[in-house]
Amino acid sequence: MKKILFVLAFLTSSTAGAIGWNNPIEGICAGEYRVITTLGSGQGELQIENDQDFFGLASIGITPTVGVWQVELRYSHFDGSGVTVDQYGINFKVDFSLACDVQCLYWMAGWNYGEFDVDTVEQHGFVFLVDDHDEQGYWNAGVGYRYNWTDDLDTSLEYNYNDIDRVAGVDLGHLRTWTLNLSYRF
Repeated sequence: MKKILFVLAFLTSSTAGAIGWNNPIEGICAGEYRVITTLGSGQGELQIENDQDFFGLASIGITPTVGVWQVELRYSHFDGSGVTVDQYGINFKVDFSLACDVQCLYWMAGWNYGEFDVDTVEQHGFVFLVDDHDEQGYWNAGVGYRYNWTDDLDTSLEYNYNDIDRVAGVDLGHLRTWTLNLSYRF
């Protein structure tokens, strides 16, 4: 009897009879959600290296039509003088205001998985040969400013802090990045 009641309760629960508005795929087709793609380029500074090097990113995300929040899958690449990082992550962005027609400030946070290629590390004027590969997960947080040129096209300037810490036996510290991004909403 308990099994029958459990099955009946499960079948009549609110999630079993859910309507299409909470399905992101149906929401995209109905125009309630939009897919957003972003390309960005800028500078990154790894704490241990103390010099600014190339940083680039590409992402695809989903945002509601009103655009108050965004969830994105992000790939980024940092090419330092002795350390190269390929990051794969998920980010969550939230606007500071509910009315962002043309310009908007937003904050973001997320989780990254990084693949590190550590060749050399410079500390206190000495260069140490490490020549190791490592992988690690870490959090990131940042802020951004977005300017909407049209309903579909915007540019943004983002600052992001990545808390990398110890990789391949070396404390790399954190990776700070500034990027100028171009985004298009479908």
